Amino acid sequence: MNNTLNNTFARPLIGVTGSSGKTSTILMLNSILEQCCKNPAMLESWKGPASFTKLVKNNTTGSRPLLAEVPVEALRQRQVKGEIFQCAALTNLTVDHLPACGTQERYHELKSEFFHQLPPSAKAVLNADDPRALTLAGDGGLDTITFALHYPNAMIVANNIRIQNFSSVFELSVNTDIPTFSNRVISPQTAKVHLTMLGEQNIYNALLAATLALLLDVDLESIARALGRFPGIRRNMEIISVDKALVLDDGARNPAAIRAALAGAKLLGKRRTLVLHGIYGKGGQTINRCNARELAHWLQQSPGSQLIVTRSMYHTKHKYQVRVSEEKTFLTELKESKTEAAYFPDLPDAVESILYHACEEDLILLLGGPVLDRAREIILQSIGENRTSLTLVPSGLGGIRTYSNLQPLAGNPT
Repeated sequence: MNNTLNNTFARPLIGVTGSSGKTSTILMLNSILEQCCKNPAMLESWKGPASFTKLVKNNTTGSRPLLAEVPVEALRQRQVKGEIFQCAALTNLTVDHLPACGTQERYHELKSEFFHQLPPSAKAVLNADDPRALTLAGDGGLDTITFALHYPNAMIVANNIRIQNFSSVFELSVNTDIPTFSNRVISPQTAKVHLTMLGEQNIYNALLAATLALLLDVDLESIARALGRFPGIRRNMEIISVDKALVLDDGARNPAAIRAALAGAKLLGKRRTLVLHGIYGKGGQTINRCNARELAHWLQQSPGSQLIVTRSMYHTKHKYQVRVSEEKTFLTELKESKTEAAYFPDLPDAVESILYHACEEDLILLLGGPVLDRAREIILQSIGENRTSLTLVPSGLGGIRTYSNLQPLAGNPT
């Protein structure tokens, strides 16, 4: 990292890091600030050290807030250091990014180093529901602010969470005095939020975005109104269709994200959930084993629900294609846990199967990373062409059954 970048700028530089939710948090925060005329500069996804350096150097004067995603790969390669940030925020810590870090311990170590590099009196915003997250601030004199959904003593919390018309409604509460970047004090108060997104993970992201907006002197009522106008994010508990069966699409690719999406789906109260899961291409064997274990546990606790799996052989970009070792590890874990599932190597066949098995009272949940990026397109096309084809058939797929294309596709559309 260029040594000419230091922490002397008048504007706050905020780095958001964590296992998942980084981009969503920054997009929510950017939306809040734009609606409140704060004119932020944003680097919502990591595009390399050159883009980050440009973001900072182009905003060395004035009070324009700078928002940057800080992925573990950038920390591992020493492309960015905590010493130039006025604030670091952590979404969560879970099992992910193992191909880059090698072990979960190394992953945690890199995150910890980032927080320990922050200058004295910098702000650290941490998820109090994650015990591992609270260890990152250490005793280095950081101004630590905590947020939570379940830990009542956190400084900023979401209470009385409920689902209403496919939206998350909750009370956003500040529990104690909190100093902002300008040293103004935010006193305890509460505002009602109507977030047009589903899932506990999105409430966490909204809560973190709201916390950071408060530190930038946005009042709580304005934050609540801005979150209510946030349109949502593609492949983030996105509602694809309500034609007969309800179809949701979520890009979860680690166990915690999968668990959160399934928990959010359960709150919708559907008779059963049919999950189409895309194996995590380039995620490694360990993460895919953990993902399979998470899905197996869910299926055991959800009688009548079904699991369909794909690697999307012909509808995935090369850099996201599933390795044979990842496929084998995932399916072996399901087999060893005696989990019933159907496996389709190609995505259109998997979509056809899940639509065939669905009925009006079901929820179809598309669950997985880039392997499922084209599932939305395929499922909407199929629903459009066969609007009466969603009919109930007997459940129980009888172990892991593997299905192949009857006819080869003409090349890779991606």
